[in-house]
Amino acid sequence: MAKKLVVKHHQPLKLWLGAGLTVVVIIILILSAFFYGESRAGYDRMAAAKLQDNIDGLTQTNSQFQEQIVALQRERDVDHAAYQQVQQSLEAQQAKLLSLQEELAFYKGIVSPVTGEEGIRVQSLKFMSGGAPRLYHYRLVLIQVRTKEFKVTGNIEIKIYGAEQGKPVILDARSIAPKGNPSFNFAFQYFENLEGDAILPDGFTPGRVEVTVMENGHGSVQQNFTWQSIIG
Repeated sequence: MAKKLVVKHHQPLKLWLGAGLTVVVIIILILSAFFYGESRAGYDRMAAAKLQDNIDGLTQTNSQFQEQIVALQRERDVDHAAYQQVQQSLEAQQAKLLSLQEELAFYKGIVSPVTGEEGIRVQSLKFMSGGAPRLYHYRLVLIQVRTKEFKVTGNIEIKIYGAEQGKPVILDARSIAPKGNPSFNFAFQYFENLEGDAILPDGFTPGRVEVTVMENGHGSVQQNFTWQSIIG
């Protein structure tokens, strides 16, 4: 029995085209389902892009504002430092001016005394903190007011009136000096500075200071100062 020969034509191009078409259809279906899902979920791609642009713009603006804040803070710090320098300079100038005014008043008091009385008097008296509890450093300035000025000599007494435990107490500056018994003698023609230290006892409250000037060959002169007016 004779066999029949069957001839089959192989067409690979058609197979590939068919497979490709199938893939394209599948992709179209997937994308369609994706966009349909976005639409069903209320997702607006253009609105989202616009919102993203707004966010990017706001982020950039915020960054610019941050840079401006840093710059303003730096300017504020510089201005504050400059203000502090000017303030310190002004305070120094005011202190210098006050010192010059006090010095001018001192010399005016010598050249043109307020009172017409001749003799020796206390031009100024100051008590200042001595750097330790209840320790004070004092400075007494004596001047001579006379038509004909000549060298004068003598001595002084400084007494501090106050209270201790409700009782009146009088302290002599010599007795409360931290270093022995200071000399309160003077000898000058125009003016003289007498300085010293005093330690006030615990519980003592000063009220006033009395200065007695005893010029050799003349009578004594007393001047009183309230504690508040001479403490510095």
